[in-house]
Amino acid sequence: MNMRLKVLKKHLLFCCSEHCNNQDVEDVMQAFKEELVEQGINKTVKINKTSCLGLCGNGPFLIVYPDGVWYYNVTTDDVQRIVKEHLVEGNPVDELVMLKMEA
Repeated sequence: MNMRLKVLKKHLLFCCSEHCNNQDVEDVMQAFKEELVEQGINKTVKINKTSCLGLCGNGPFLIVYPDGVWYYNVTTDDVQRIVKEHLVEGNPVDELVMLKMEA
């Protein structure tokens, strides 16, 4: 198994369909990359782009895997809070959550 995969704790999936790309998803992704480095967790969190998630009009969307938490209307202003509260402390930011998948 790839050593990088062994250390991953979270996987962030960003909808990068044409519609979400028009909603500043690249800026949000860049802000996440910078905040992950700032918090020292960039080695344990992977960021990937996805195609359409089928919820157009409420993007940018972010799914945190394996937690099954879907964030919507994410802005660069939300990034620090999501990283600190959810990715570091383990508590999703409920007022920004669209959906929590059941395990």
